[in-house]
Amino acid sequence: MLLRAAKEHPMRVVWAAAAFVAVVQVALAVDRYITYGYGADLGLYTQTIASAFDGFSNQVEHGNHFLVHFSPVYYLIAPLLALFRSPLTLEIVQIVACALTAPAIYLIARPRMEPSLAVLVALVTLLYPPLFGMALSEFHENAFAPAATAWLLWAVDERRWGLAAAFAALALCIKEDQAIILAVLGGGFLIYSLRRHDRAGAIFGGSVAVASLAVLALYFDVIQPHAGGRYFVADMYLAHDADLPHGLAMVTQRLTFALEVFVPLLFLPFWSRWLWLAVPGFVEVLASRWPVTYTMGTHYGAVWMPYVLAAFAMGVGAIAAGDAARARLLVKICVGICVLNLIVASPTHWAHYYRLRTARDAALDRIIAQVPANSVAASFDEAYTHMALDPNARIGMYVTPEYFVYDEAYRGATWQADIVPRLAAVVCTGYFVPAASEDGVTLYKRVKGVPDEVYVHARRFPAQCAPFSR
Repeated sequence: MLLRAAKEHPMRVVWAAAAFVAVVQVALAVDRYITYGYGADLGLYTQTIASAFDGFSNQVEHGNHFLVHFSPVYYLIAPLLALFRSPLTLEIVQIVACALTAPAIYLIARPRMEPSLAVLVALVTLLYPPLFGMALSEFHENAFAPAATAWLLWAVDERRWGLAAAFAALALCIKEDQAIILAVLGGGFLIYSLRRHDRAGAIFGGSVAVASLAVLALYFDVIQPHAGGRYFVADMYLAHDADLPHGLAMVTQRLTFALEVFVPLLFLPFWSRWLWLAVPGFVEVLASRWPVTYTMGTHYGAVWMPYVLAAFAMGVGAIAAGDAARARLLVKICVGICVLNLIVASPTHWAHYYRLRTARDAALDRIIAQVPANSVAASFDEAYTHMALDPNARIGMYVTPEYFVYDEAYRGATWQADIVPRLAAVVCTGYFVPAASEDGVTLYKRVKGVPDEVYVHARRFPAQCAPFSR
């Protein structure tokens, strides 16, 4: 029945599959959220988007988000967050955005193979571990890039220049690195079109390149300085750090990354010249000294992923043109590898992030609910995320808060080494007192100002203060 539907109504099947995968992912996201599995990134972007029209800021980045990234796409999400008033809203938006990649890849594949095979290509897209993992990761603006880019590629392939311009504009609103990538690709498309005497293509490619350069100039020369200064993220990506990989580890980790990219796709993207489109994105993540940029399941993969998936569709089409049965078999194997990858080596980290809700989670909910609105409240990363609709919520004890949510079961390394000693210092010396407590979760309230010298001697207090000794 499914095969028949794929032949008779293939686009409906693709949309239904995308909806089904998205529903499953939303259920997983709900579980991760209610069990305190999302960290600080979801919290800081919740604060940023909630204040989109009043500061566009968060407590982690210590100011306006434009100081760090160019992400006007967040303004499109602000009404949804204002309506539903939950950080989980952003995770659901991210999941839907990732799912929208599959229909675009299907449309790229459809003219080059029979409908049922194009449906299988779309299914591989939905199950592709890097995209699946990114959909379930903590919310970032990059999550919009796979779909925006895939639809842009489809529009250019179909020569629908108006739609292509709209998708290019959307991509340029996602993050400043999209402007760099589109400047390179737009310039390349300009040259390619001129060599083919394609006037319309040349105009589009040149326009995208110019618009991309204009966005970069606008951001770095106008918006970022106006937001409070200059901050170039590449400085952190490329900076030397003794704790980062060196020598052979730098090579082996990148080789492993390449296998994770191409093995689930059986290296079929190499059957198409479209894979060249992924080069700028690959350069961005592989030039970084931070392994997280080339770690699967993170948002950084968005800069290369849609180009690889489009090349996969084109590669399958090239094989199908000569041997349709072979192409179908290869794509079915890809489906199996993707499923196996998601089961045994998933970038979603099933065992770490997903579990049944416990009494501790319920206690955290009730304690956080007792924090007065608009007060300066702080806690560990995951609890901060649940408080992030309050613009004053923050992480840790680096700025003395009015309230602090403490969980004796939490075992974060920074929490134990730095935050707990600071909290112990202010509690043991009487500057903070318990306001509520339940199942090992305590809400502390500041009753008087804390002198700076208290924190200077903070590390000696845990051994003397029973509630914090370990």
